[in-house]
Amino acid sequence: MAQHKASFERTADASIATLGAPPEESALDGWTDPQGAAAALGDLNDKASALLRAAADLAAGEPGFAPEPAVPLWIRLTRGSSEIRVCPALAGASSAPEPRRVTRVVVESEPMPDSETGAVARVTLSLDRKAGGSGNTLLVAEAWASTEEVAVARVRPLASRLARALSVPASLPGVEAGESAAAGASAVPALPARSLARFAMRAEGPRLVLRDFASRGPREGSGVHLLVGLVFAGCAAYAWVAFSRALGASGLTASDSLAWLGGSALLTLSAVAFLGVWQFAQRYSAASAPVVAFGGGKVVVAPWVSRKGAVGLDLEGRFGAGIDLAEVQGVSVQERKGLRAVEVATDHGPIDALITPDAALASYLAAALGRVVEDLRPESSGRTARQRARSRAGAPAQAEAR
Repeated sequence: MAQHKASFERTADASIATLGAPPEESALDGWTDPQGAAAALGDLNDKASALLRAAADLAAGEPGFAPEPAVPLWIRLTRGSSEIRVCPALAGASSAPEPRRVTRVVVESEPMPDSETGAVARVTLSLDRKAGGSGNTLLVAEAWASTEEVAVARVRPLASRLARALSVPASLPGVEAGESAAAGASAVPALPARSLARFAMRAEGPRLVLRDFASRGPREGSGVHLLVGLVFAGCAAYAWVAFSRALGASGLTASDSLAWLGGSALLTLSAVAFLGVWQFAQRYSAASAPVVAFGGGKVVVAPWVSRKGAVGLDLEGRFGAGIDLAEVQGVSVQERKGLRAVEVATDHGPIDALITPDAALASYLAAALGRVVEDLRPESSGRTARQRARSRAGAPAQAEAR
């Protein structure tokens, strides 16, 4: 794990350096902190440069899964110029940045995927048509919310200031009444590009996913699963031999025969389970792992994935079924033995979404996830079935106390 993380950091730093930016430079992200990115663009001096996260469109996913993930991009822009340079965030030093020219900044909105209530607002850069280029548009910001007004309000200030910085026209929706509240939300301090490179949040089909690009997903810890599986397999083999001896000596209905049979079956199933997990991990080909996924009015921590890293659409994960957003109490940072855990507090109990030694990164991601929860949670949502059941269960106790 440590070796893989070190390799990731070297590659990420090299990619940033190809754009002429030091890894310590603050980077802007229109997904995790659109307000902070808008403020930084507004404060950008003439001829000064900024590093902005971007993303390309994803291909359609396989049945039952969201689209396969893709490495995000970095954009290097200079105030007063429509010329930008684009580079994959994990291309390393071997890939030269691609120069492109921005022709327009566009804000678009559409209903939430999967026929959910709510809307998604996106900021895209229209680019000049270039033979052999990476595409004619780049996505630079996105917001999911329970209403179109809030979603657009999250990204409109960024789009407006980005257009002014690039000296290009913009296609912006009109200012709505709800924009001032969303746009005025306090922004967390910007992070160095080196820190921000590891985590990225974007829509992957009908899911909004926070992804860890320094994680190998199921491949991490696969050696442990192999070792445990082999131990169980060895114990199962011994148990089957003992069962055959007991069977020959006492018959099938004898207590010792039945005990060895039950133990043999249990050990065999355990071996198959652990070796199956190891086999899946060996075939996992993605260079990242999803941390949190939103969709369908729920949030899932550590969602199930395909072998190519695509998030499953069944809203389930290692911690069970997805949790209704009405049952999420908040997102905070908690200390865990000198590390920082981004904790999602729910009616079902707290869940650690991720753990990192970087306190600033943990606070940044907790603020981003908390904002998504608040934006997606319908204002008029009633209590969930679990909350109603808990209330009914507590009513007799309250009556008895009185």
